[in-house]
Amino acid sequence: MPPKKIVKFEQDSPGRKLSILHRLSSVYLAGPLSELGIARGSLPFLMKILRCEGIIQEDLTRSLCIDRAATARALQNLEKEGLVSREEDPQDRRKKRVYPAAKIKDLQENIIDILQAHNEALFAGFDEEEQLQLLDMLDRMTSNMHTKLHGKYGPKGK
Repeated sequence: MPPKKIVKFEQDSPGRKLSILHRLSSVYLAGPLSELGIARGSLPFLMKILRCEGIIQEDLTRSLCIDRAATARALQNLEKEGLVSREEDPQDRRKKRVYPAAKIKDLQENIIDILQAHNEALFAGFDEEEQLQLLDMLDRMTSNMHTKLHGKYGPKGK
């Protein structure tokens, strides 16, 4: 039988609960997204690119808290699938701007419908006040981790 300390830790661990929720959400989203030809791992990239057309690749990396190599691989796959395109920034040729392709723009309403259904499943039984409180708490937890990882002023003291 596991020690009481381990049992208590598992019961009270937000990281464990968030991890389980993430895995369940991934399974929930996988089917509907695959019907659209979208891998669930590409969803954060696609949503950010749809929201910020022409985003600089490095900014995409930072905003999603993903390393450069993973971003480059994901964008390479999304380009092969015809979902995004990358172009040199006219002011700085070292930078790449990322744009959504027509194919993903055509699917964006379907994606929103899938994500809305996911949100409804997550918030089942929550009133509006509880939903707002939960979202605020998650934002605060995210901010706590950013501060812990990057210090008060972000990476490298900036």
